[in-house]
Amino acid sequence: MTGLPRGWASANIPDVLAELPTGNIIDQGWSPKCESFPSEDDDTWGALKTTAIQDGRFEPQHTKQLPEHLEPKPALEVREGDLLMTCAGPRVRCGVICRVERVRPKLFISGKMYRFRPNPEIVDGDYLLGALRSPDLQLAIDQIKTGGSESGLNLTQDRFKSLSLPLPPLPEQLRIVRKLETLSARSTAARTHLTAIEKLVERYKAGLLSAAFSGELTADWRSTNPPHQSASEYVRDLLEARQREWLKREKLKKPDQPAKKLSVRYHTPEWEVPEGFTQLPVGWAWISTEALSTKVADGVHKKPDYVEDGIPFIMVKDMTSGTGISFSDTRYVSAKDHAEFIKRTDPERDDILITKDGTLGVVRRVMTDDQFSIFVSVALVKPTLREMSPYLEYAYQAPQVQEQMVGVGSGLQHIHLTDLRKDLVPVAPLDEQREIVRRIETAFAKIDRLAAEAAKALKLLGHLDQCILTEAFAGDLVPQDPNDEPAETLLARIRAKRQAQAKVRRTRRTKEEA
Repeated sequence: MTGLPRGWASANIPDVLAELPTGNIIDQGWSPKCESFPSEDDDTWGALKTTAIQDGRFEPQHTKQLPEHLEPKPALEVREGDLLMTCAGPRVRCGVICRVERVRPKLFISGKMYRFRPNPEIVDGDYLLGALRSPDLQLAIDQIKTGGSESGLNLTQDRFKSLSLPLPPLPEQLRIVRKLETLSARSTAARTHLTAIEKLVERYKAGLLSAAFSGELTADWRSTNPPHQSASEYVRDLLEARQREWLKREKLKKPDQPAKKLSVRYHTPEWEVPEGFTQLPVGWAWISTEALSTKVADGVHKKPDYVEDGIPFIMVKDMTSGTGISFSDTRYVSAKDHAEFIKRTDPERDDILITKDGTLGVVRRVMTDDQFSIFVSVALVKPTLREMSPYLEYAYQAPQVQEQMVGVGSGLQHIHLTDLRKDLVPVAPLDEQREIVRRIETAFAKIDRLAAEAAKALKLLGHLDQCILTEAFAGDLVPQDPNDEPAETLLARIRAKRQAQAKVRRTRRTKEEA
C-alpha cells in the first residue's frame, strides 16, 4: 500500500485483531441443521443466518433455533463489539460486514460467516468497520475471492488475513470516526426524507384520484361548462343500443323465434344513489361495472403448458413489477392454446385489466395491439365506449372504487367476478371525463418528475457516501496532528508485545512438557 499520509502505516488484518475465546483471531461459525422457525427466546440457542449481516448493520432477529438434542458451542457466541462478515456462497455475497452493537444471549455464528474483534490498543472498532466497508478494501476483497458462479464465491481465512489496510495513529482514527458519524447522521436524515417521498407520492395520487372522482377536482370547470348529456342519459343510450344489437344477432341465429320470446340481456341500472355512497355532482351517476362494459371475465382457469417462444401469458406478477403491463419477464403459451384461451377473454387495446387473486385491485389499461392471454388471477373489463377507457383506468384506481374490491377467502384473497361486476363507478359526463383525465395526467406527470428526481438524488447520495469513505481512508477527511504517535511506532510496539507473549507461552509449554 503506497502513498499513505504522514504518520500512517500499512497493517495486515492479524495486526489489528484481538484474541477470541477460542484462542483464534478469526472464527468461522458452525452450521448444524436447525429448526426452520426463528429463535426468539433468550433461553434457547440460535444460529445467526447470513441475512443478519447487512452492509454496516446487524439484524439479530434473523436466526434459526438450535434443536434441543444438539449441544451448543458457547465459544462461538456473539458478543457486543464483534465484527461479522459473510464468507461463503452460493446465495450469499461474501464480504458484507457489520458490527454487533446489541445482541441477546445464546446466539452463535453460522458456518458462512467470520467473527473477529478489533484490538483496542491499536485500532478503533468503528474505524476498522468503516475501513473494511470502504470501496478500496471491498474491491480488494472481491479480488481475492475464490470459486465460481455455480458454487458461489468464497473468502478463505488465509486470503482475508493477507489483506492490507491503511492504519492512521489511534487519535486520528477517533477523529475520522467522529467526522464520519457526523456526515453519516446528515446522510441518514437526507436518505430518510428522500425515501419518504415514495409514500408521499402514493398518498398524493390517492388524494388526487379521490378528489377527481368525487367531482371536487373539476368543480371550477363545471361552473362554466354545463354537460350536454348526463352520465345516466348516455349510459342509458348505450344500453339501449347494445340491446338492439343483441336482439338483431339473436334474430339472425333464431329467425323463427318470436321477438317477444327473446329474453332481455341488458338491464337499465338504477340511478338512485346507493346506500353508503356519496352524492355526486349534477349530471354524474354511480354506474355498475357490468353496465359500463360488454364483458367482465377472468383468464384461463388451468395452468397452461408453457413454451420457450410464443404468445405472452400475463399473470399478476406482470402487472405489479412497475407501471403498465410488463412483457419483459412473461411466460409464453403456444398459438394454438392462445386461440383457445381468447374464446373466454380476448384482451384488446383500451381494455382494462384488474388483478383479482392475491394482490388485489391493481389496474392496467391495455396499451398495445400485440396479442396476449391472461391467467385466472387477472380480470378483463371490456368498456362499451372505448373513449371512456382512460377515464375508467383512473376511476378503478380511485379510493371510492378500490374500497369496493374486497377480497374473500381464508388464505389467498380473491375478488369474485360477480362482485366485480356490481362494483359501482362514479361516472361524469363525457366532456368532464376528458377534463378529469387531462388534469390527472398533468398532475401525475409533475409528481412523477419530482419522484424521479428524488430517486436520482437517493442514488447520488449512495455514491456520495462511498466517496466520503474513500476520502476518509485516504487521509483526506480530517487534518493530521504531528503530535500523534505514528501508527508504525504503535504497530511495532504491539508486534513486539505479541512476540514476547508468544515466547512466554512457548517457555511455559516447554516446562510443562518437561
